[in-house]
Amino acid sequence: MFEPTQYPYSFRFSLGTLAVMAILMLLLLRNVLAVNSVLIWAVYGFCGMVFIGLSVVIITKRLIPAIKRDVALQLDDEGISDYIRDISIDWVDIKEITLLGGRSASTMKITLKFESDYGTEIAIPLRWIKGNDDEIYDTTLAYFEQITSTDPS
Repeated sequence: MFEPTQYPYSFRFSLGTLAVMAILMLLLLRNVLAVNSVLIWAVYGFCGMVFIGLSVVIITKRLIPAIKRDVALQLDDEGISDYIRDISIDWVDIKEITLLGGRSASTMKITLKFESDYGTEIAIPLRWIKGNDDEIYDTTLAYFEQITSTDPS
């Protein structure tokens, strides 16, 4: 019926996240060097380990898929597939779709007709998806309205 619409991972947001984290670590290092205390170095070491862990996760889960142009979100006749968190939602199970604005990116909130393993509301953060948040939402809403208007149930 419809051609699937696919949105890749956002390279820009992934790289930006890593850059902001690196800048914050450098600012913290500057303060640690100014104080030069053993306790502060221990705290910085802990923060450094957290930074390395988060960097590995962001690189493997967001940056590499963005470089490979992997699909993060797909809309098709069946429903919405969120490959970021491995969630698939059938159109017939959706009650309402809304867009919640944010500072850096929006979140698409999907209200289900029933209680699922994920609850009655599923939030899809659009920050990790390449494209304009409003256009992604409008396209999703158009799919939803078109599918539900032709659905006999």
